[in-house]
Amino acid sequence: MSEDDIEKMVRDAEANAEADARRRKTIEAKNEMDSLIYSTEKSLTDNGDKLDAETKSAVEKAVAEAKQAKDSDDLELITSKKDALSQASMKIGRSMYSNTSSSSSGTDDKKDDNTVDADFKEKTEEEKKDEKK
Repeated sequence: MSEDDIEKMVRDAEANAEADARRRKTIEAKNEMDSLIYSTEKSLTDNGDKLDAETKSAVEKAVAEAKQAKDSDDLELITSKKDALSQASMKIGRSMYSNTSSSSSGTDDKKDDNTVDADFKEKTEEEKKDEKK
């Protein structure tokens, strides 16, 4: 290769650096979206019967919109739908947590009779040596 060819390639690379960076960000956002879609669908499948209809519907809608956005090359659209899906996915956790805490709140008053509270004191090195004798 001649020096002119090398210089031309360097100029082309510099000119396309911004487009390449944008493309890389888009691909990374798509990968993150794909992972989020998978984990949200899995949570929905595993816990769908424990969710109220409104939460389940909102999450399903967010998943569908995210799948559509994932196929585009619009970084802003992908990012906004990924954020919306993330918020919807958090609703699953909140709903599960509220269901768990409300169902366990009735059992808080019961005490386990086999539980023993005890105070203890760590032995010093000297006490450990005396014990060995």
